[in-house]
Amino acid sequence: MSKKQKTSNANASSLTADAIRTRTESLESNFRWLEFDDNSTPKPPIDPDTWLEIGPRLQTIDQETKFCDGEILREVLQLRSSLDDRDQQEVRWARNRSNPFDVKAGQFMTRAAVKIANVDAIFGWQLCQRGESDNLMYFVDVFGGPGGCSEYVLWRNDGWNAKGFGFSTKGDYEFHPEMFRMGAPESFDPFYGANDEGNIFDPENVASFVEYVKSQTDRLGAHLIMCDGGFFVKNNCQEIISKQLYLCLVLLAVAVIRPGGNAILKVFDLYTSFSVGLVYILTKSYGKVSIVKPASSRPANSERYLVCQNRLNRESLFARYLMSINQVLWENKHCDHDIIHLVSPKTMQEDTDFYNFIRNSNEDLARKQIAGLKALIDNVQGVRPAEKVDRQLVQDTLWRQWKLDHKSRISPTDGFAKCAPDYALECVGKTTLELFESSDTPLCGKRLLKKTFGNPNDWFFMPVDVTADQGRSIRTVFLSKGNGNVFCYDREKANWTQIKDYQVVLSPRTVLYGEIVEEISAKGEKQKIVHALHIIDAILLGGQEVRGLPLDKRNILCCKFAKAMNRPLSHQNSSSVRPIPVRCKTLLPMMELDSFFSNVSIHELINGAKVIGSDLDSFDAQESKRFYIPRGLLFVRSVQTASKGAEKQLDFGKAFASRILWAWSKTSQIYSSAQRFDVAKEPNLVYRQDFDEFIEKCGDKK
Repeated sequence: MSKKQKTSNANASSLTADAIRTRTESLESNFRWLEFDDNSTPKPPIDPDTWLEIGPRLQTIDQETKFCDGEILREVLQLRSSLDDRDQQEVRWARNRSNPFDVKAGQFMTRAAVKIANVDAIFGWQLCQRGESDNLMYFVDVFGGPGGCSEYVLWRNDGWNAKGFGFSTKGDYEFHPEMFRMGAPESFDPFYGANDEGNIFDPENVASFVEYVKSQTDRLGAHLIMCDGGFFVKNNCQEIISKQLYLCLVLLAVAVIRPGGNAILKVFDLYTSFSVGLVYILTKSYGKVSIVKPASSRPANSERYLVCQNRLNRESLFARYLMSINQVLWENKHCDHDIIHLVSPKTMQEDTDFYNFIRNSNEDLARKQIAGLKALIDNVQGVRPAEKVDRQLVQDTLWRQWKLDHKSRISPTDGFAKCAPDYALECVGKTTLELFESSDTPLCGKRLLKKTFGNPNDWFFMPVDVTADQGRSIRTVFLSKGNGNVFCYDREKANWTQIKDYQVVLSPRTVLYGEIVEEISAKGEKQKIVHALHIIDAILLGGQEVRGLPLDKRNILCCKFAKAMNRPLSHQNSSSVRPIPVRCKTLLPMMELDSFFSNVSIHELINGAKVIGSDLDSFDAQESKRFYIPRGLLFVRSVQTASKGAEKQLDFGKAFASRILWAWSKTSQIYSSAQRFDVAKEPNLVYRQDFDEFIEKCGDKK
């Protein structure tokens, strides 16, 4: 051991928890940010003739000094290059030792989750969480395999309250949601593009991903886009090699994010005019753009995060422009010439606010990197830091600071050891289990309407496909243990049967009432039957207890849960097996029965038969329509009116026990009074006219 090293260790002091908090806050408090000013910010038109420059492909960044002081840049490059000649195993060990805030992944699958948590904490947890809402938080994770960032966002939103779309390259960067321990893998949907190989640079894949996200978010786009991936590059060419990755990240940040949304994009060097032009475009597309290096990021590397807040509500010409740039790069990737910049340097330099923002940020971070590189080189040479670091104290302190959870990793097979009956008993209890053995009350005979329903204002209804279980079409209670292990309750056998005929994806600890419906998908002259799960009501949704809530609130949460679980039947050209669609029934008040019948459509099947169909939202833009054939109405009571007029909301158990099925065995049962009706009524059947009279009388009394 050298004298220098001995002296360093002898004088070493330990970092306290307070010092850790102070140091990290100091590291993270002085980042650069730029707010969009609609009045003072120049709004130049996108002009490829003046913005674009084609030239020889860059080989180095030594001369990229338009947006950083040349001396500072050269010192960074020289120090980085000096590490290339050293033993790389020693360098790796030294990197781990030289960052006192190098926090472990803990219960998450990778450190990417912790770094995103660190960035989220810097911005007051306003980026990755929406709080209480009846709507999902939609997010996009690009080039983020195996998925640590997504796992964090799902965990931060209590699982299925968020829905993620992954876009990455297959292989080393592929997503593995099945490895999530803290998030909800069932509400994460990996996507590998129109060509199903996941090349995120392929324009066809990019365009198909943009369309896919829009189609799944009511055309609004996601609330958040993240990227924590990148290429490992030994020399100083990382920015050059990452050029198209930067481009695609910014392209997606302006193409798939809804107004008010955010972006967290990990990048490295930002010295070339091409990279800086991308940052410039972000500053014209978001209300605020910050460049921050979190404490968890190793000080010797050039890693930084572009944090973009409040996507502006304006038509994005930039998205189309960047799409065209990506097409050019894709088609000319083997040429000697390249796009040198996509925004004129003169335009960026004349925007003084932007120019000062990017130059100051580059120089601030470069100075910090120089200090980090010198400390790393000292470490490689055997000089130990002047401060002792208690790694466990750092871990505990920063996790509390970032509001992370210290729970150990959750095994994805926790529920597998229990058989379905025991798992169901644990989830819902014996009293509720006994309810599952009951059948619907069939509705028959006009004289029973008043006696059966009493006040129609207490009831809701929904169309159902299944009036009697047959083959794959069943209406019953479903139980999910996760990882595709879904069971349905068989009343005849009084037991649980695992569903194997098709893939159903539901979060573990889910117990719901629903039916497997035959949906009819039409594309041009072709029709096909697609099975789908339609949720009617629920007890548990991904571990969230809902049985005690009012029926309308349970329905809202069921709709949210269905959107989180649902994935289109198939991605274009996808080789993977896709789970069946998941939807939620719409609750309709009994008083609106006539309106329901007025809005049903007549559809013609391939065999020429005409049927009544309930229209459904299509998942595929190529579909001309999608519908299913209702074969009856299921009535469920939502409130019970006491003799003094007070209303009591019914929980799941009482609502489930109240269900009444009006099955249609004859088409004539659904004719209105105004329609020609020459067929004699059968005494044991209930007709639409009977309901019309019953509801009208109740309305008159009111």
